[in-house]
Amino acid sequence: MSNRAVPLLIANWKANLAPAEEVALAGDIATESKRREVTPGSLMIAPSTLGLVPVASLLAREHGELQIGVAAQDVSALAPGAQTGEGPAIHLLGIAGAAILGHSERRILGESGALIGKKVARVVAAGLTPIICVGDSAREATIEQRCDEVCAQWEALMVSAAQSGCSLSALMETGACIAYEPVWAIGSGVAADPELAGRVATALRRSSSDEMRILYGGSVRAEHAAPFFSGSGASRLDGLLVGGASLSSTSLLDISTALGTAR
Repeated sequence: MSNRAVPLLIANWKANLAPAEEVALAGDIATESKRREVTPGSLMIAPSTLGLVPVASLLAREHGELQIGVAAQDVSALAPGAQTGEGPAIHLLGIAGAAILGHSERRILGESGALIGKKVARVVAAGLTPIICVGDSAREATIEQRCDEVCAQWEALMVSAAQSGCSLSALMETGACIAYEPVWAIGSGVAADPELAGRVATALRRSSSDEMRILYGGSVRAEHAAPFFSGSGASRLDGLLVGGASLSSTSLLDISTALGTAR
């Protein structure tokens, strides 16, 4: 996860598919990945909670050479124990290597920066990689307003993470990513301007670390994926977090091809 030289493509399937459908799609993606000679370690899949085990088992058992990562879509902020319905981060060991945290669709349900920070601490303590989502909400905001909003989200969750015993250095050792997902772009069919995303990436690195891996997510399609990687230095993006387009093996691998991680 820490290799910024290879763009990372994460497929977030959300709650769109039943577990059997997820296993079938994972198999299709693996088959297409072999055909297109995808760079090992450049692709990660985030199935639903119910699909995590069967998808991870399939990829490890039949397609291990592809090194397709597996991520949970969320974890609990609580320790293992008498917590009905919760999914502790440490229980992901041997199943998933990463977890998506703070997605806008979770924030809409009331998740605060304080809660997300506790989840970050749990994921880091378990030795997993956090994929931490931040995003601005107003389509017409200035770049400065966007940067202020996402950096405030980042700083709030890191205050909480630190209170839970997670330092920035410990976070960075996991190969953590920040995913910039403008709320107004998600599901709209219109991605943010790549230059805007690069400006936000620069601001986030100033607030976190020069070495932080920054991804973009929000209505990503193959035809406009490549420009997100035209930046350099602090404005350079390191990958994409893809929702709807990841529900087709062809569209997902078309994005991988556009990134230069597949033929």
